[in-house]
Amino acid sequence: MTAAALRAPVPSEFIALIAAVAIGGSVAGLVAATPLLLVTSPLVAAGLAAAAVFGKRKPEWHRRAVDALALFPDGSARMLLADVLRRAEAVPAAAHAGPLVAAACDAARQLCALEVHLAAFEAQQSRELEPSPRWRDALARCQRGSALLTQRLQDASAALSRWQAAQGAGESLGELARALNAESRYQQDAAHEVELLLA
Repeated sequence: MTAAALRAPVPSEFIALIAAVAIGGSVAGLVAATPLLLVTSPLVAAGLAAAAVFGKRKPEWHRRAVDALALFPDGSARMLLADVLRRAEAVPAAAHAGPLVAAACDAARQLCALEVHLAAFEAQQSRELEPSPRWRDALARCQRGSALLTQRLQDASAALSRWQAAQGAGESLGELARALNAESRYQQDAAHEVELLLA
């Protein structure tokens, strides 16, 4: 048991329950003339408080992120998202990493789609004699989008590391999440155009 765990506050959503158990049990012990309730109610309340503090709690974004990660094939999108998730689990709840993790999941999804498109371009390139200017433009757009999303996901990992090192001083994960969402939406629109070209 670490010193930080011993100093951890009781989560606010448990305080009312703990108070109700302690007070309600003690009042019931007085009213019903059952002295055992006077002793056991505070013990049960203390047990609830300990369970709330030491219980294994996952962040609200954890399930969605793990589900998204499971869908990705091996590749840079999966590797980069796994790195963001490892770092996000290491920062405290005060970092509010949820929006950044959600944006990273969306960006990794777009990066995965771009990787599929780039593989399709590579397969077509070996079959086509002279690609059209539109085809070359779409390929370049996919390559730029892939590089941009890769860089954004690396930036998200670095920001989480910096936040943890500085305990949040001067780092806004929310701004990075908004930028990552905007880039992801732009790349999604570009991916639709590329799909039409590859079809």
